Amino acid sequence: MTPNTTTTRTPHTAQMPDVEQLLRDAAFVLRMTRRVNNEILRDAAEPSYRTPQLADLTPAALGV
Repeated sequence: MTPNTTTTRTPHTAQMPDVEQLLRDAAFVLRMTRRVNNEILRDAAEPSYRTPQLADLTPAALGV
């Protein structure tokens, strides 16, 4: 027969510095995710073409 014991089972609780570090890490990841998302949306809003600048134009070859 199985003995009937009434031992209390309490889960291991994290210490306060561990919890604070976990929250800081989560806040950092959230902040970086928002920053990257804003950059992606900003880049998507810009037109995919650009007008050529004078420096982009190659000079015509000289027929010497």
